Amino acid sequence: MLNLGIIGFLNPWLLLGLITLPVVWLILRITPPSPKKVTFPALRLLLGLQGATSRPERTSWWLIFLRVMILLILILALAEPIYAPVKRTDTTYNTLVLLDNDWASAGSWTKQLATLRSVLEQNKGNRNQIAFLTTAKGTTGHYDFSGFKTSQNLLIDIEQLPTPQSWQSDPQGALKSIEKELNHYHPLKVLWLSNGLLSIPVTNNSSDLFDTFATSEIYLPSSDQLPLWITGVKPESSGLKVSISRGHDSAENEERVAALSGKNEVLATGQINFGQGQLNASTTLSMPNELYNKAQKVIVVGKNTAATTFLLDQSNYRFPVGILTAAGQEDNKSLLGEHYYLQRALSLFTDVRYGSVKELLSRELSAIVVTDKESIPPADRETLNEWINQGGLLLRFSGPNLAEIRDSFISVPLRSGYRNLEGNLTWEQPLTLEAFEKDSPFFGLPQNPEITVSGQLLAQPTPELDNHTWARLQDGTPLVTAADQGDGMIVLIHTSSNTRWSNLALSGSFVDILRRILQFGQGVGGNTSDGKLPVHDILDAYGNLIPMEDAAITLDASMDKKGTQQNIDHKTPPGYYGKDKRQKAINLAGNLPDIKKNDFQADSQKIYNAKEESPLQIPLLFIALILFLFDQALTLWLRGLFSNVAIGKMTAVILLFLLPLTLISPNRATAQEIEEPLDTKGIEATLNTYLAYIITGDNKVDSDSHSGLAGLSLQLHRRTAVENVRVTGLDLDRDQISPYPFLYWPITAIQEPLTARGKRRLNEYINNGGLILFDLREASSTLNSALGSQGNAQYLQMLTDEVNIPQMEPVPAGHVITRSFYLLESFPGRNNNRDFWTESTDPYRNDGVARILIGSNDWSRSWAINEQGRPLYAMVRGGERQRELSYRFGINLVMYALTGNYKEDQVHIPHILERLGQ
Repeated sequence: MLNLGIIGFLNPWLLLGLITLPVVWLILRITPPSPKKVTFPALRLLLGLQGATSRPERTSWWLIFLRVMILLILILALAEPIYAPVKRTDTTYNTLVLLDNDWASAGSWTKQLATLRSVLEQNKGNRNQIAFLTTAKGTTGHYDFSGFKTSQNLLIDIEQLPTPQSWQSDPQGALKSIEKELNHYHPLKVLWLSNGLLSIPVTNNSSDLFDTFATSEIYLPSSDQLPLWITGVKPESSGLKVSISRGHDSAENEERVAALSGKNEVLATGQINFGQGQLNASTTLSMPNELYNKAQKVIVVGKNTAATTFLLDQSNYRFPVGILTAAGQEDNKSLLGEHYYLQRALSLFTDVRYGSVKELLSRELSAIVVTDKESIPPADRETLNEWINQGGLLLRFSGPNLAEIRDSFISVPLRSGYRNLEGNLTWEQPLTLEAFEKDSPFFGLPQNPEITVSGQLLAQPTPELDNHTWARLQDGTPLVTAADQGDGMIVLIHTSSNTRWSNLALSGSFVDILRRILQFGQGVGGNTSDGKLPVHDILDAYGNLIPMEDAAITLDASMDKKGTQQNIDHKTPPGYYGKDKRQKAINLAGNLPDIKKNDFQADSQKIYNAKEESPLQIPLLFIALILFLFDQALTLWLRGLFSNVAIGKMTAVILLFLLPLTLISPNRATAQEIEEPLDTKGIEATLNTYLAYIITGDNKVDSDSHSGLAGLSLQLHRRTAVENVRVTGLDLDRDQISPYPFLYWPITAIQEPLTARGKRRLNEYINNGGLILFDLREASSTLNSALGSQGNAQYLQMLTDEVNIPQMEPVPAGHVITRSFYLLESFPGRNNNRDFWTESTDPYRNDGVARILIGSNDWSRSWAINEQGRPLYAMVRGGERQRELSYRFGINLVMYALTGNYKEDQVHIPHILERLGQ
C-alpha cells in the first residue's frame, strides 16, 4: 500500500500507467478529428475556396485535455485509492496479536475483535505468520494461544474465541508462557489490542519480554470510554458507602450507582460526580434497614462488568440488634454508662433498639445484648430461651452483678466472684490480649497491645473450655467464650461493656470484635470451619450471575477467617459459594490492585474507530463515465451530427436520459424495483424450519440468543409436531430475512444503526407479514424510571428510525397468542414484567395477525441450555415454574408465527358445520 497522507493506494503499481499520459496527449494531438459531413449543393463548391496548399486540422486542445483526464481518472481508480487510510500492518515481520480479554474488555470486546478481524483481512495473501495470544487465563488455567498461522486460517479461529473472563489479565505472564515458541519467529512485531487499563505494570526495558520485539503497535479505547470499577462498598449507619474509580482524569463526569435486590428491584440510587483531574469518588446509598437487608448487589448503572458489580452476602447485612433495658430506658447519658460505647459501636453497621425482651422480640431481631446492669426477668426466660433455640444470638457482658447473681444464660460455667487486677490488695497488673488463634472468629484482626483488662469473670476449667474460647488474655484465661444452643448461640464477654473493668470499649478493635460476633446472629450463617465451599453462581465479565456446578471450583472458608485476601482467578472466579444461607460472596470489585491507564510506550498508538477509511474507486469510475458521455456528446457535435434536427433531438434525449442514471448508486437503482435472489442460506431456510435471531455484535448476547432458541427448539421437538427446528443468526446487511417466519431481536446499547439496506429489508419483512419479537432484556420499566432513563427502549427507537413500526398496544385479554398452543395469562421470561406490547391488529390487514411484539423479559436466557441440555441461567424470580411458563410462551409464539390466527378461526367452526348440514 502507498500512503500519501489522507490518500492511499492499495495497488500503487498501477500508477505506473501515468507515464503514458504524455504519449496519449501526443497521439491525440497529431491525430486529426473525424471529417465533418455536410450537404452537397452545387453552389457550395464556390464557397470557401482556398489556395493549392493546405494542412489537416488538429484536434482541439480542450478535447485532448478532457480525454487525458478520463484516462487519468481511470488509472487512479484502478489503483484503488482510499481516503483517510488506516495504516496496514507491517508485512515485513511475523506478528503476534496480544488480545486483552479480562473484565475490563467487556465494554470494548466487539471493537477488539473487529480490529483483529480487520488486521487479518488486510494481511490476506501475505506469507508472514500471525498469531493471537490472550492476556487472561481461560477456565482451564491456560492462556489461549492460536499458534502462528496465515491470516486466512486464523480468521476461522476468531469465531472460537471465548468471551472475556471475570478476572484480571497478565500480559507479561502470557508472553512468558509462550517464550520458547516466540524464539522461532523472530524478528516479531507485537500488536496489542488493549482494553485501556493495566493492573500489572508493563515496561519495555531490557529485562522485559516486550523489549525482544522488533516493533510494537497498540490500540486503545478513547479516554472517555475507559472502564470504571468499584473500589469498595462499606456499610454505614444510613446505608452503603460506594466508592468507584475511573481510568482517566481528563474531564468532569457523572455516574449513577444503584443497590438492587435479588429480583433486580431498585432499592436505592445515588449520583457520583467526578471533577476535573479526579480519579476517585464516592457516594452513600441511603435506605432503611428493611430495604438494606434485601440488597443483593451494588452496580454502576450502564457499566456492566465484573468490577462494577459488587455482590452482597449476609455478612454485609445489617441485622437489627436489641439492647435489653429496664422499662425501655437506655443508659448512655454518661461516659460511664454501660450502653454509651455499645450504642456508638453498633450504630456504625446496624440498627440498635432498646426495650424489654417482649418489646424487642415483637420485631425482627438478630441479636440481643445484655449488659451487667440488666438482669433477665424470670417471666421472659422461657421466651428468650425459645428464641435462642430458633437461631437467635445472645451477647452478654460481665460485671459485679453477674458475678453475684448467676442464671442459665451463660456460655461456660463460671467460678464464684470475679478477678480484680487493679485492687489495692493485689500485686497483679492489668493484662493485655493474646493473639487470636486460627480457629477463632477473630483470627485476622490485628492485635492491639493498648487494650488492657483489669476485671474479669473467670471460667471454670473444664475439658471443653478450649473449644468454647474465642479470645484469651495473655495469661491464657478466657476473655470471650461461646456455646451453641439449638440453632442459636450464647456469647459471653468476661469483662464490662464500659470502662469499669477494661479499656476495650475505647479501642477501635471493639467495633471489629462486635461485628465478628454479630455475624453469628439470626439469619447469618457464620461458618467457622476450615472446609471448602462449593461454587453456586459465578459472575461473568459482564456482571451477570450464572448458575455453576463444578466440583473443581471451591472456596477455602478459612481464608476469610485468616484475614487473607482471596485470589480472584480461574480457580476462584467471583460469585457466590456455599449453599442456602451460608453463601459467601467473592467479589472482584473492591479487591482490585492499583489500576492505571495503559501507558505502554509503543512505536505506534491508535484509538479504536478513531477514523474510518473510505474507498474512492467507485466515485472515480462514475466521474470517468460522466466525462466519457460528455466527450461522446462533444464528438458528435463536432462531426455535425446535431445539424440534423431529428437525429440531434434523439441523441440529446438519449444523453439526457443516461446522464441522471450515472448519478444513481447501484444499490439505489435496484433497491426498490429489483427483487434480490435468494442466497444459499436463504434457500436452505425455505427447505427447513428455522428460528432466527438478529446478530447484535455483542458476542455474549448473540451466544445467549443462539442457546435460548436452541433450548426452545428442543422443547418444540418434545411437545409439538414441529420437528427438526434449526437455529441461525442473521445480519440484516448480508442475509436475507424473508424466508424466516419469526425473528428474535435482543436490544443492546452497542448495536450499530441500521444501514439503508437493512432498513429496506426490515420494512419489506414487516410489510409482508413477518413476525419480530423485540426483547429489551430489562427487569422492569420501574427500574429505568427510578434511574432516570428510558433503558433499552431508547435504543430500540434509535434502531427502528425510518422503519415502519405499526401502532402498538398492550396485549389484550384473549389475544390469539395466549391460546395458540397453551392457555396463558402472562408471558414471563427470566424476568416477569407484565408490560408486553403487540401491534394493534386489523382483521382486514394481514388476516389480523400481529407483526411486531415488544417486551423486556429476557426470554433467550430463560430458554438457554448448554450442550448437555441443562439451563444456563437461573430465573430471577419464580424458579422452575416460571421457566416452564417461559417455554410455554415460546411455544405459543412459534405456533403463532407458523399458523397465524387459526385459533381465532376455530370460533366459526360450529357455524360452518351447521351450514354444511352436519
